[in-house]
Parts: sequence; C-alpha cells; structure tokens
Amino acid sequence: MMYKISGLLISAIAILASCTSSSNKALPQDSAKSATTSEAQKAETEVPQTLTDSQITGFARFISGMNYPVKYKMNASAAWQNYATGNTKNWDVLDNRIGKKIRNWVSTSKLEISGEPKTLFYPFAGGDFYYPDLFFPNQDTTIMIGLEPCGSIFNPDKEEADTVAKYFKILQHSMFFPHQLGFFRTKSMKDDFNNHLLNGTIHTVLFYMSKAGYDLHYLKFFNLDANGNKIDETDAKPGDTKRYKGYRIGYSKNGKGLVQELVYFSQDASDGGLKSQPGVMAFMNKRGKVVTFYKAASYLMHYDRFSMVRNFATKNSVRLLQDDSGIPYKFLLSNDFDVTLYGKFTNTLNMFKAEFQPDLKEAYATSKADSLPFLIGYTAPRGECNLQLAKKRTK
Repeated sequence: MMYKISGLLISAIAILASCTSSSNKALPQDSAKSATTSEAQKAETEVPQTLTDSQITGFARFISGMNYPVKYKMNASAAWQNYATGNTKNWDVLDNRIGKKIRNWVSTSKLEISGEPKTLFYPFAGGDFYYPDLFFPNQDTTIMIGLEPCGSIFNPDKEEADTVAKYFKILQHSMFFPHQLGFFRTKSMKDDFNNHLLNGTIHTVLFYMSKAGYDLHYLKFFNLDANGNKIDETDAKPGDTKRYKGYRIGYSKNGKGLVQELVYFSQDASDGGLKSQPGVMAFMNKRGKVVTFYKAASYLMHYDRFSMVRNFATKNSVRLLQDDSGIPYKFLLSNDFDVTLYGKFTNTLNMFKAEFQPDLKEAYATSKADSLPFLIGYTAPRGECNLQLAKKRTK
C-alpha cells in the first residue's frame, strides 16, 4: 500500500514553523588529483578525493526511495514505488517546514565563520545527520557519537520482498517521527534499530545524506585502539555482521566540491564508558580545536558523570551551538565563552525539571534575544525553543 503522510505528521510538523521571543571543493576527474584540506583534517588524516562509489550511493538512494542508475529488483515493485512516493511527500513537508527555515537562518546568521576549525563535534547524536548538516553544511569533518550500534548494509536482491517492505516501514518511521516531537528519542532509536536489516545508525545517516542530495565516495568500518588509532578498517560489504566501533563516509554535493567526511562512533559517552574504552577521547584529543553542536542532549552534561565530554567541549570548542539540554549556562560563562541567546526559554519539560536553569531563564528575561523562525528541541511541541551560540574569548 502507499505510505501516505498522516494527518498527525502534517499537523505536528506544521507546529514546527516558528519560534518567537518576547524580548527580542572541486572534485577531480580522476582519483589521482586532490584538493587542499584544512589543517584540522591534516591533524588526523586527509580526506581523500575519490571518485563516487556508485554501489554505496545506489544503496543509499534505494533505501531513501530515490532513483539511481544502480538498480535492484525491488525498484520495479509497487512496494518500492509507493514507498518512494511517500518519502518524497514526507520529505517535501519536512523541508518546507523545517529544513528551509534553518538553512535561511544559518545563511543570514553567518553561523559558519571563515578561519575557524572545520571539524564539527556532535556528541549524543544517535543517527541524526539531518540537523548538523542543516546548521553546519560546510564542515570538512563531522564527528558524531551515539549509544546506538553502527549497523551494516545489505544486498536488497538477497532479501525477501516482505522483509525489505517491513524495513521500509520502520526506516520511514525512524526518519520522520522524531520531527513530530522536535527531537530524537533514545528509546525510540533503540527500538527502531532492533531489526534484522535496520540494525544501526548507518541506515538513517545514509538516508539523510541521500535525501540531502549527496553522492557518496566511500563507506568504511573500523575499530579504535586505546591511542585513538583506526584499526581493522574495511570497506563496507553487504551482509558483514561484525560489530565495529565506528564508520566513516565520504560525501559531496552532486559530485562537486570538496569531499567531506562524517565519522560516527558507537560509544557510551559517560565518564565510565570513556575511561573503559579510551580510544574515542584519544582520537578527539588528537583532533584538537573544534566547533561543537548539541541538540536534545538529555541534560547529561549537567551531571559530573559526563564531565569528560563536557570538559573536552569547553576546552577545545572555539564556538558552540546548543539548546538548554547541552552544557549548563554557568559552565559556558566560567569557561570564557561569550553567549548569544536565541529564541525563548521559560521552563523545561516536567521530566527534566531537576535540570531547569534559573540563571539561563534570567539571562533570557533580561536580554533582547533574537527570535528563531523554527522550532527545535524538547519544548518544540509546546511552541517554544531556544538556542545558545557561545564563542570562546581570545586571550
């Protein structure tokens, strides 16, 4: 049957329309040529300029309901064509209500600044490539951390049609349901990824990349040693069920420009998790200065047991964009950040009332915070949102 946009989805995304405040890189023709990479990239490894990987791009187009020269048997089926039609409608609604508004705001707000580090650090990301790509589309490297497993890709021609149809349904839910809430729920992601085919964040990331118009150049899985070095790296192979620590994807817009890279780590980001598996923080410490992004981060960095990831961000971020669920306002001020407020902040959800920040509410009440033309974060369903843009003071 055709996957239609539900009335709930339309009405919920329609809510995500505005948020006001009462106060205020050319690609080479062959793989031998390469473009200049930033110093931040060279600190770890250069992102290679490779030709588009048609098989990986074709798989991403297939699971996102988009046509591509690489075809599978199911492309001709009514199930895939209906899925593709439903995805196109859902994506158009999402892009009109959220995507375009964020892109316009980013453009007018000059969120990306020349000369800053070209690495974006996004902890507690899960499989959410959608928002970092909207807010920071030009970073050379985006590093995401989530509890969720990496997962693996599959060959649709080797799976039963009913199995793939079920995969479509769950994947579509995981792509569009979070935007009804304004945030991704860890429990929902855990449930969605408990599936034979939809088994990790690689599926949502590839879906978002494909819908955003990116071509893919490579997909590599790897592990880390204790010093943050990549080991056991391998090209993605359909049906490979090994559990890896991370993956990296090279991507570019329509085959033009610098090949950007996304790096994902499946990692418990608590102090205990990072100490027991030190590779991720060793990797990040070698990376050095970054720009950091937090969204719907469950207020975890309000707690001492997440001090390591919080301290890395306050020490190494030249700028930081977040909602109130990220680093507490008091830590931004005490770590030499100048903070610009956007949107409106009056309260938290009841489930997070212990993390309410009176000092942040006071800052909003006494400042002329610019409004936001979109909703984002935990309080989006009730028509309120906030962002803080913190810039490190130079000494």
